[in-house]
Amino acid sequence: MSIQVKDRNNENVAIQMMQFAGGERHVQIDATRLKQLKGQVFIHTQLNSSQDLMDYLLIENVLLNQGLELHVEMPYFPYARQDRVCAAGQAFSLDIMTKLLNINTEKFPQQRKSLTVWDAHSAVTEKLLNENTHFFNIENVQPSEIILHDSKLTDILKAENTVLVCPDAGAKARTAKIATAINPLRNQTIELIYCEKKRDASTGKIMNSHVNATDLTGKTAVICDDICDGGATFIGIAEELKKLNCQHVILYVTHGIFSKGMQVFDGLVDQIFTTNSLAQQQHQNLNVIQFCRN
Repeated sequence: MSIQVKDRNNENVAIQMMQFAGGERHVQIDATRLKQLKGQVFIHTQLNSSQDLMDYLLIENVLLNQGLELHVEMPYFPYARQDRVCAAGQAFSLDIMTKLLNINTEKFPQQRKSLTVWDAHSAVTEKLLNENTHFFNIENVQPSEIILHDSKLTDILKAENTVLVCPDAGAKARTAKIATAINPLRNQTIELIYCEKKRDASTGKIMNSHVNATDLTGKTAVICDDICDGGATFIGIAEELKKLNCQHVILYVTHGIFSKGMQVFDGLVDQIFTTNSLAQQQHQNLNVIQFCRN
């Protein structure tokens, strides 16, 4: 189930979800079980569709009406990539999403205690969450914490011949924080390689990528970013890294959508690391980091 509710004893709360013939969603928690719930309740979500979002809002309403305190972990925050209007005729989707999360708040202002997201796409997500929602505490788990949770990826980053690749200008702050976390574990400061890409604002399509380096012979390059959808950004960068004689290319993304499948990386990316924020299919080159804050 994409939404999991646990009580203060870490026991699952069963929830029935259905859809009426007219398309409306419906949730039902057993009345006896609901009365047993006291104090804190923990919700872990994977919101992969508008249906999942509606289910979450309905479940939240039931729990708040019971007087419970909610601690929510929403690893992949929906619409975080739509953090601005890029062209005329587009909606400010992230602003709408954060306001939707506030729909139950006015009646229950003291009960929504915490919201945890993992590696939100940009600072705009945290800003709008703080402006538009009324959770007592909002936390954005940094990718450096998740990476250090995995010994295999940490060992790769600690190796002397490893360089850290920043895929675009928007990832500079994220990449710098990862380097800051890794450097104390190394004998020398990790080399940062910066990339540039040109995107069509109206379609979102990557037009070209450029790696600001000259020779990476014998190096292992670790590209780090928050989301991989179809993979065009990373395919373009990997192709450029291979032209610079890079020996191994590793990709870390906190949220792996992989909408074009894993085969698009064949021959270009040797290993891929992602988290369990989204459901994953097994693949020989894929390493899933099992992470959970709550």
